[in-house]
Amino acid sequence: MPEKPTVEVPVVKPTRIEVSSDPRGDATVHFETVGNADILLVLSMTALVALEAMLAKASQEQAKHQPVQ
Repeated sequence: MPEKPTVEVPVVKPTRIEVSSDPRGDATVHFETVGNADILLVLSMTALVALEAMLAKASQEQAKHQPVQ
């Protein structure tokens, strides 16, 4: 399978997250960007759980290198 192209978009900040009350529903995350358009990610619950786990792991790794002041 050929590798998919990657699009890099500088994000200024996340502005909104909405999670469906239905456990099989989607979650949406809205990001403000430096460009002409913002980003709206639509994530399945499976993808959201995976993202949460990745962010938690990244936070733990970052804490090892940047002690709390």
